[in-house]
Amino acid sequence: MFDYSKALREQMYEIDELIFKLKKSENAMRGLAEGSVRVTSSHGCQQYYFWRQGASDEEYIPTKDKEFAHKLIQREYDRKVLKKLQKLKKEMIRFLCHYNVKGVDETYERLCKGRQSVITPVDLTDEMFVERWREMNPGGQNPYPEGGRYETEGGELVRSKSEKIIADTLHRMNIPYQYEPQICVSGNRFFYPDFVCLNVDKRKTIYWEHLGLPNASEYATKNYTKLETYERNGILLGDNLILTLESPDYPLDTGLIRKKIELLLS
Repeated sequence: MFDYSKALREQMYEIDELIFKLKKSENAMRGLAEGSVRVTSSHGCQQYYFWRQGASDEEYIPTKDKEFAHKLIQREYDRKVLKKLQKLKKEMIRFLCHYNVKGVDETYERLCKGRQSVITPVDLTDEMFVERWREMNPGGQNPYPEGGRYETEGGELVRSKSEKIIADTLHRMNIPYQYEPQICVSGNRFFYPDFVCLNVDKRKTIYWEHLGLPNASEYATKNYTKLETYERNGILLGDNLILTLESPDYPLDTGLIRKKIELLLS
């Protein structure tokens, strides 16, 4: 099961920013008279009436003072939204205190091996899912004859130093991956991306293409066609496709590799 706690905490940060913004707006209107505004329409024109706090009758706000009415209406809206945001934040804090989706997996993991062997978990544990994912996405499928020349920390042989850097970074960040899987796209065409990776939390498969000769026109045209085919088949750059580039003038940026992994795979 996907753990939504990170996404909920990120939303709480967003709520905090909105609360801060509304409180700042409230302070800016501190000298504004307290009361409420009634809005009517006459011959297509808005008319405003102000009920001042403590007064027995409302007063008409003339057109020349319409900015005053607008500020009162804005403040009334801001206060209502602020109240709802503060309530929502309290509810989210209360929910997160008891939210532990990992408890489902832990119920199975805490069992002895004898019990585990006769139980089918209601949801695959991360370890089980990764194992099944590896079986469904085998590596080493590229029939291109050139053998690997660089050994990675994970033990496979890759074709370039840059691929080794990517593989080693994935390995160090505990991201499950396979080198050179096979993809079948429309028209029974086969492609062999450099890597297929797994976002374990989201249980999402993401492909990785590294382009090392972007300045070569024939190479660039071939890969443009490949990327276009990927996207027509639902493999979209920035969603389930990562792309890295390098050239003699612009070497591979290892910091950018980590950022892309953190964004889409962590």
